[in-house]
This record gives sequence, C-alpha cells and structure tokens, in this order.
Amino acid sequence: MGLSEQQVRTLVQLVATTTPDDMDCDGCYGRIAEFAEVHLANQSVCESIRCVDEHLRNCPCCKDEFEALKVALASMANDG
Repeated sequence: MGLSEQQVRTLVQLVATTTPDDMDCDGCYGRIAEFAEVHLANQSVCESIRCVDEHLRNCPCCKDEFEALKVALASMANDG
C-alpha cells in the first residue's frame, strides 16, 4: 500500500519546514506540564518553552494531551 499524492505532499512540506531545533513528542511531553502551568496563569511564555507552543500547533496528539492536562490542572486549582 503506497502513499497518496496528498500524503506525499504533506510529508514533503513537513520535511521542508522542519528546523534543527524543532521539538519531538518526547521533548514536548517532558515540558508540557510547565507550559500548561504558564498558560493557565496567563503568563508570557519564556524562550525556553516557546518550542513547546510551536510543537503543539503542529502535533494533534500532543495538542490533545495538552488540552487534557489543562482541564486536569484547572480542576485541581478549583478544588484547592
């Protein structure tokens, strides 16, 4: 089973826009809690976690994890 023409285009686009400092999912998971806390506190995102924000814009799986984490953290804040 081969890739469709659209899938090939998407892959080429992703490769073309990847930069050496792009974060992978493992790196994102390692920093996502910090990013969620900053986001929920309405603080500005520091440079060290800005790459998490970029990764979340491009990775639906990590974005789902982030949204679930925000809900959990907000719930904990409301309970405490």
